[in-house]
Amino acid sequence: MNRLLKVSVSLFVGILGLFVVGIGVTEALGPYVWPSIMLGLPAGLVAGIALAVLTYQGVTYREEVADTGRATARTVGRLRATVAGIVGFVVGGGLAAVVLWTQAVGLATAMILELPVGIFVAVLAAVFVSRRDGTSRTSSGSPPANSP
Repeated sequence: MNRLLKVSVSLFVGILGLFVVGIGVTEALGPYVWPSIMLGLPAGLVAGIALAVLTYQGVTYREEVADTGRATARTVGRLRATVAGIVGFVVGGGLAAVVLWTQAVGLATAMILELPVGIFVAVLAAVFVSRRDGTSRTSSGSPPANSP
């Protein structure tokens, strides 16, 4: 699959995710928050961007496995970092929203303030996962110094 087709498929999935999540959040919060589109639009944008990047990395991974029987270490590392970033954003941002929502701020403020926290945790998770190589860090074949 050429790069243009992968980008096109990824953009289509991202735009589809933007609309599904954006409309879903807007409709779900409609009875509770007056300008619910103010929360649905950012949620849809974040979901669309995450889905587009994840789709591109996933299609690249699947293509390499289909062609050669295994993916390169670079592709696997990028896919792992992408998944870790998305999970970090959901967990970190969700926890920040819950903590802020239980305080003296409203739901809308909590959802707006969760974005920087979620991005920060996503970057930390992606960097942490990308720095791990999954192999032993010893330079020679000897066991670590503290083993019996």
